[in-house]
Amino acid sequence: MSKGIEGKVFYFDKKGPVNTDRTLDIALACCEEKRIRKIVVASSSGKTALRLRGKAKPSIEVIGVTYGAGSKYREEVEEFDRNRETLVKKGVLIVRGLHALSATERAFENKYRSGLLPLNIVADTLRMFSQGMKVCLEVAVMAAEAGFITPDEEVVAVGGSGTGADTAVVLKPAYAAGMFETKFKAVLCMPA
Repeated sequence: MSKGIEGKVFYFDKKGPVNTDRTLDIALACCEEKRIRKIVVASSSGKTALRLRGKAKPSIEVIGVTYGAGSKYREEVEEFDRNRETLVKKGVLIVRGLHALSATERAFENKYRSGLLPLNIVADTLRMFSQGMKVCLEVAVMAAEAGFITPDEEVVAVGGSGTGADTAVVLKPAYAAGMFETKFKAVLCMPA
């Protein structure tokens, strides 16, 4: 008989920002139960990171990961910039950099009109679970590259489908050059 750990996954009826508060609560409950002290959260405008910071105990490090400055999502970049000072004052660590699952490959895609690129394959494979699953990997790799988390620790990563949050996982991250060494340890919640 094999041994293991039994866990629970919460499946949302639909994707999107309507699930944000429940996702953050599930993520924080996991941190409490497993004594995880860092949560990496995708936050295009900064609002989700601020909501998480407001719910989290001071002992939980909140790492907000946003779009790179050169992103096509200009309005979100500008809104994040407006929220930046508040984020810093509230103690949210900020990551802004190249997207781990597009980065400079996007230049090839745009110039040569080819979508068959290795990082697109990884991203689309994760999207088969949910858009948020792709985002969770991406923000964890970005936070590792920024030096806020390491491959030696379990963290909770939170992502979503556009705005807000609807997916949370426990993982051991990897750096970009070793992305396939990332270990998903548990799915906490995601859209069905």
